[in-house]
Amino acid sequence: MDLTYFLRLQPGFDQFTDAHLEVFARMLTVAIYPAKHAFTVRGEQAHAVYLIMDGAVMMSSNGDLTDNDAIRTLRVGEWFGLLSLVENLAAFENCSTTETVTVASFNRVQLDDLFELAPPIGRHLLYMLAKQLARTLISQNNRLSLRARNPSR
Repeated sequence: MDLTYFLRLQPGFDQFTDAHLEVFARMLTVAIYPAKHAFTVRGEQAHAVYLIMDGAVMMSSNGDLTDNDAIRTLRVGEWFGLLSLVENLAAFENCSTTETVTVASFNRVQLDDLFELAPPIGRHLLYMLAKQLARTLISQNNRLSLRARNPSR
């Protein structure tokens, strides 16, 4: 699959020039991962930002895959691991495969290069990161609030 075309189909990426998308596409590493591969582990620094190209990834916020409220299935076109762009920030979720999955990945070290070669996409990734941080903060606050109201949980 043409990675530039795939990126253009993602929300927010349709506004970028072909030249910027091509630069970003060259920076991405596409790989196939087997079932039960762990991309992120709650409490540990993640290694990259991932874009699902084929398959699905399970995200669990509390480490207990039996808690249906904490599980979310990520599908084609969804990004995860955005917090890996922040140095020394541990992942808030576990993300792993239940089936073979194809993903494109991008790491924190490449972010500086992206800002030099395709600044609009670098700014967009930071915007996505800010939104993820806000969602994570709200989620963490809700969990803490629930525990405070119900200490036996």
